[in-house]
Amino acid sequence: MADETTSTNAENGSANVDEQIVQQIEYYFGDINLPRDRFLLEEMKKDDGWVGMATMVKFNRLKTLSSDFDVIANALRKSKSGLIEVSEDNQKLRRTKDHELPENSLEYWQQIKHRTVYVKGFPQDAKLDDIQQFFKQFGKVENVVMRRTKQPDRIFKGSVFVTYDTRETCEAFVNNDTKEFNGHEIIKLMQDSYWKKKQEENKAKRADEKAAKQAKKNEEKGKRKDDRSQNVTIVKGLVLNVSNLPAEEVTIDSLKALFKPYGDVGFVVYEKGQPDAQIRFSGAENSASTAWEKAKEAGGGKVTVKDNELTASVLEGDAETKYWEDFSASKQAKFNRTKEMRNGRGGRGGRGGRGGRGGRGGRGGDRGGRGGDRGG
Repeated sequence: MADETTSTNAENGSANVDEQIVQQIEYYFGDINLPRDRFLLEEMKKDDGWVGMATMVKFNRLKTLSSDFDVIANALRKSKSGLIEVSEDNQKLRRTKDHELPENSLEYWQQIKHRTVYVKGFPQDAKLDDIQQFFKQFGKVENVVMRRTKQPDRIFKGSVFVTYDTRETCEAFVNNDTKEFNGHEIIKLMQDSYWKKKQEENKAKRADEKAAKQAKKNEEKGKRKDDRSQNVTIVKGLVLNVSNLPAEEVTIDSLKALFKPYGDVGFVVYEKGQPDAQIRFSGAENSASTAWEKAKEAGGGKVTVKDNELTASVLEGDAETKYWEDFSASKQAKFNRTKEMRNGRGGRGGRGGRGGRGGRGGRGGDRGGRGGDRGG
C-alpha cells in the first residue's frame, strides 16, 4: 500500500511540474508577453519562428522547473492548447503558425486592460505560483503581474494585476464573496476602476501640494512683510498730513515749494484733485511739527493755498507705522522692477526655448522581464 501511495505522489509531482512547464512557456509565447518581448521576437526571426531549447532553458523561471530538453518537450506535447509545437528531435520549439500574433497596438492593450483586475493585500513573501493557483479557481488566467518597487530592491508591494480571458470572468471575480488569501484580507478592483481611482487620488494630492506650496509662499510673504515692519527705521514726527487743499492748481512741486522754507522736504504723497497730502520731512524727530509752526507763523497764524486755509496733523502711532511700511514696500517693489529689467526678463523671452529632452520614458514600470514575477 505504501508503495502505491509513493508511486501516486511521484506521478502527481511529475504532472504538476509538466503543468508548470507548459504554463511558463505558453506565457513566454502568449498573446500578452510575446508582442512586447523584443528578445524572443528577434530569436524567432532567425529560424522561421523556431527558438532553440538551449536558449529557452536560460530563462530563469523555466530553468528552475527543468533544463532537460526531453522533459520540456514531452510536457509541451501533452498541452491541449495547441499553442506550442516542438521539433522531432526535441531541440527547438515555436508558437504554432495557426495562432496569429496580435498586433502590438494601443487598441489591443486597451482590450487587455478591460479584462484585468487589480488585487492588493497579499503578504510580501507570497509566491507567484501560489498566487496563480489562487486566481485559477475563478477562471482561465492569462497573466499575473506581481507589482514591485523600483530597482535595486524590487520588493513585492503586495498587489498584482491578473488578466482573465473575458471581462465577464473579471467582473464575476471582483463581485464574488472571496475576501481573503491565506487569511489575508484582499481588495479587488477592475483595472480601469483602479487607474481612475489613482488619477483622482493623484489629482487631489497635486491640489494639496499646490495649496501647501501657496500657503508656504503666503507665510514667507507675510514674514517678509513682518521683517520689513521690524527693519524700517522710523524717525518719529517726520510726516505731516495736510488737509483742505483746493482741487485745482496744486501739484507735488507746489507743495514742496510751500514747505521748503520751513524744513527739509524729503517726499510728498499727493494725488491730483484730492484734498489731502502727506509731506515727509528729513532731519531730527518732530521736524514736521516744527515746519508747520514756522509756516503758520510766516502766514500770520495760518497757512493758506488759493484762499483755502489748511489744517494739519503729524502722523503718529499705527498711522505713522503704516506709512513707513508702505513706503518700504514701495521701495522694494521699485527695486525688484529695476532688477528684472536689468536681467532682461521683461523682453522677448528668455531661455524657455522649446523644452528639454524630456525623453520617451524608460522601460521601467511593472512589466518585469523574462524570469520576473509574471505568469500566464
